[in-house]
Amino acid sequence: MRNFAQIVLRWEWLALLLLIPVTLLPFGRWSALLAVVPLFWLLRRASTGRWVTPTPYDLAIGLLLAMLAVSLTVTSDLALSGPKMIGILLGVALLYGTAAYTRQRRGLWPVVVFVLLMGTLMAVVGLVGGEWLPPFAFLNGARALLPWPGGVPGAVGGVVNANELAGVLSWTLPLMFGCLLAALQRRTRGRVVAVALLVPAMLFSSFMLVATLSRGGLLAVALGLVLVAACYLSSRWRLVLVIGLAVGLVVLAAYTGNRLDQNIVGDAVGLTGRLEIWSRALLGIADFPLTGLGVNAFRRAVHVLYPLYGIPADVDLGHAHNHLLQTALDLGLPGLVAYLALWWISAGLLWTTYRRLRRRHATRHPYFGLMAGLAGALLAGWLFGIVDAVALGARPAFLWWLLLGLTAAVHYAVVYSGESLRHSHRRSRSQAADLPATEPAGPPAEHQQRQPVVARDGIPRLGD
Repeated sequence: MRNFAQIVLRWEWLALLLLIPVTLLPFGRWSALLAVVPLFWLLRRASTGRWVTPTPYDLAIGLLLAMLAVSLTVTSDLALSGPKMIGILLGVALLYGTAAYTRQRRGLWPVVVFVLLMGTLMAVVGLVGGEWLPPFAFLNGARALLPWPGGVPGAVGGVVNANELAGVLSWTLPLMFGCLLAALQRRTRGRVVAVALLVPAMLFSSFMLVATLSRGGLLAVALGLVLVAACYLSSRWRLVLVIGLAVGLVVLAAYTGNRLDQNIVGDAVGLTGRLEIWSRALLGIADFPLTGLGVNAFRRAVHVLYPLYGIPADVDLGHAHNHLLQTALDLGLPGLVAYLALWWISAGLLWTTYRRLRRRHATRHPYFGLMAGLAGALLAGWLFGIVDAVALGARPAFLWWLLLGLTAAVHYAVVYSGESLRHSHRRSRSQAADLPATEPAGPPAEHQQRQPVVARDGIPRLGD
């Protein structure tokens, strides 16, 4: 039985990827395919004695799944909530599938390539499936290329939402930039291929981001790219960057402060509409603090329980235009705590990975670019979620779960796996200047004889 389970688990990640199109279909019999997810967990239990591959996210995800079960009992319309619940369950499975896949000596890069490929593909789908406003109205001619007469399957009205596309690009563009910088640091044959693929994908995605006219998305991506670049700069240049960024934000605040009576957000809802939606979301959270309204229930409950005055009742509000408020509405305050914990843990993992890579003089290693790209992607996603949202169970949200899986994977590879980083030991003078003065001279740590230390959790860990 154990051998059979191990054979099946080798194909877990591929099977989970094949399940992603199920989220595009209406909630119904096809959703039964998601029964494969607990089947994989049962097989892993039989094979390894664990339900899932252990990660630092386990407690937070456990609480999130518990609140998902609670939401199932309070939802008023399973057909409305079901697709989002399936999206959350599949996202959790993808996170753990990524963690398991990357620990089987198959590397992180197939997952990275898939994320970037899907982000670029979504930009292409957005190009042919969106409704574009001036000065990008000429892009509407691309809709003739759609093979489906009813529009994009799964999209509301068959039209790709421009703001949701901006949210997706806020995840992928900083990651592309980090991978590009990592490729430029290498001296291998694959460098030319990587650059030749990443540069066009990044330029196209950047153009599509601008075409969405999402000012929140543009600002979020800009700050995410700044964070990626800052990881490669010396302390002096970081200080210059911080000062320039502070000046830019002050100018932006002054500009927007004088235009509060106008639409400074850049879409039909605007800032005034968002303030009204946020006020109704807070009322919903106050009325249902422990359970929430149910996954995806706010879009209908808001017009029944908390009517809006500035937004017509026939407007379908897919979310609360804020990822924290939307999570609390979907899963209650306990679910919000779990969601915040996922973000907090991710920040901690990336910070630990960053410090470990610099301590081992591995800033030229591809993992450093991946770490920087993930940090920028998650920062951009967080900032975008302040004025908009890609809900946890939304169709493109599987990319966010894959980013979390990659965050756990790169942390494990750098901190616990013992993987050699020896080809990346060279450092520039600016990087050497950032090292503490008390650091002893000598060869890099990975060239020294080190014995693995067994941590309390039983995972071998290399001593520093």
